[in-house]
Amino acid sequence: MKHTELERQLARQQDQLAQAVISLSQGVALKSILHHVGQLSMEMTGARYAMLSYIENGEKLFIPLGMTDDELARLDGKEPKGIGLLGLMWDQHEVVRINDIAAHPNAAGFPPDHADMTTFLGAPILFGDEIQGVIYLTEKAGGHAFTSFDETNVRTLASACAVAISNVAHLEKLKARNVELEKLLAERIGVS
Repeated sequence: MKHTELERQLARQQDQLAQAVISLSQGVALKSILHHVGQLSMEMTGARYAMLSYIENGEKLFIPLGMTDDELARLDGKEPKGIGLLGLMWDQHEVVRINDIAAHPNAAGFPPDHADMTTFLGAPILFGDEIQGVIYLTEKAGGHAFTSFDETNVRTLASACAVAISNVAHLEKLKARNVELEKLLAERIGVS
């Protein structure tokens, strides 16, 4: 790759990263924000697939990206269990970047009918030391390995996601408290 082409690619990736961070700071519809970040992370790294998992009301939710409708239908009800490589991110808060998923000692395999995946890059979404989710990408274009630059970008996105998730949770608590206060005020002044 020529020097000027590399510079253009790096500038485009920096712009995409900035767009992702800005969108996270402006939004309140968490699922759509995370979906957008997943799409941008796929574009930035050349990944075929992305998965964002986050906790909402004590439940792990998943946003899969890059899979066809047929691939998603075959996996319906077979969400990741959070063991193996995902366990390293969920439980031990590790960033994982590997060239061959199956060769990793913590690999737990895939459910039947799962799309083939080899390369992997994932990061925990941490707010302080509290895990709020994970973001991971698989199958870099051309069978290439994810780079340290890709890892830095994904870690940055994961940090921005943590702030967005925390902000949305606090906003929901404030809305609920506001409803309570309005109800108390209405009762106090005799309005129903």
